[in-house]
This record gives sequence, C-alpha cells and structure tokens, in this order.
Amino acid sequence: MDNSDLDSIATGSFEFKDINEREYRFMQIDRIESLLAYCKLNRNQLAKLSGISKSALYNKLDKDGNANFSQIELFKIAKALDLSVVYLLPLSQHERDLVKGPPIPASSLRFVDDMLGARRDDIEFLHGVHKLFKEYIQQRKN
Repeated sequence: MDNSDLDSIATGSFEFKDINEREYRFMQIDRIESLLAYCKLNRNQLAKLSGISKSALYNKLDKDGNANFSQIELFKIAKALDLSVVYLLPLSQHERDLVKGPPIPASSLRFVDDMLGARRDDIEFLHGVHKLFKEYIQQRKN
C-alpha cells in the first residue's frame, strides 16, 4: 500500500491526520488540564496523587516545552483521576462538540463491564430494581 492509498482511507478523528506532533501534544495538555478542572485538582495535587514528580509533570504540561508523557505516566494520571486512560487522549473539535456530560469514573466502567458479563436473570433482576428505584425517586419529587 503506497501513500496515495493511505490518503483515501477514512481514518476517523483519533487519527489526527492533518496535525503535527506539537499540535497533538497541545491537544493532550488541554485535555488533561480540562480533566483537572473538572476534578477540581491543581497540578501539585495531581503530582502527589499520581506519583509523578512535580517538575516532570510541570515540564510535560508546559505548552512551550517539548517533553511528552510516557504511557506509564498517562496510566498513573488516569488512575489518580479514577478515569479510563482513553479519557486522556486528545479530542478533535468535532469530538469536543459531541461530548455531553462529565467523564465516567473508571470504577463505574468496571461495574458496567461486570454487568455485561452477568447472567441474564441477574441483569433482568437488577434492571427491575433500578426501574422501581427510579419510580420511587420520581414519586418523592412529586
């Protein structure tokens, strides 16, 4: 496959075909900073929670610098924020426009994964409990 063949493939927004590495780095920094704001944390707190040194974290979040996050550092940040590492990937403008609501904690995603692997009768039972609970909450509001 030559480059002309590659140009015709619809790649989707995570491929970031039309940006360079520096722009990608800026987008990742923006993403991490927006998650910090959402979690109401500052860089010092993230450094402490993640186990990444303050100087390393500040260097990697410096838009004028050129230091990049390692995969392990992204893992540590995601773990500190209780998020899937996927949330640390940069988003295109189109994706930012589509995102509705806050990020889902990794612990909740783990629960969803467990439920997807549950037996059908367990899922149906929990669905019934959830439905009754929602009705109860709605009645209390009225």
